[in-house]
Amino acid sequence: MKSKTAKMAAGGVLSALTLLFLMAASILPGGRLACAALAGVVGAVVLVRCGWKTSAVSWIAVSVLALLLAPSKGCALLYAVFFGPYTLLKNAIERLRNKPVEWVLKYLFCMVVAVLLFLFSSEVLGLFPPMVAGRIWLFLPAVAVVFLAYDIVFSKLIYRILSRLPQQHTK
Repeated sequence: MKSKTAKMAAGGVLSALTLLFLMAASILPGGRLACAALAGVVGAVVLVRCGWKTSAVSWIAVSVLALLLAPSKGCALLYAVFFGPYTLLKNAIERLRNKPVEWVLKYLFCMVVAVLLFLFSSEVLGLFPPMVAGRIWLFLPAVAVVFLAYDIVFSKLIYRILSRLPQQHTK
């Protein structure tokens, strides 16, 4: 982007699109996870097109607005603690250019967030019965497999989106 104004405008429009995906989650209850994941993809476009600072501001703004306005608070929370920050984290981690270390760090983030979300959902929100709440270890392998698929699809989707966007001309 050429100017701060252009970055801010693009970031605002893309943030609105991100929020739209999170609002759509309440209309499409079967697609809540997909809507949150798509919101993360839009966040990646913000990162690549507008830079790290704009992307971080977008993530925080969308998270606050979604937690306040979106009917699906669970989806908003999922975006706020996983899909939103993962975009920034993935970008930073993949700059290491060391695949084994990258995967360890990405999985570590995923597992920590999964455990925290599970505990929060169980203890604070009471979404899981006590029998299930004490057996998070049963769910973590499934989370790991889904995360692997998500990360691979996320990377390919971002590549395809960015290859179709007009190229930026900088001086």
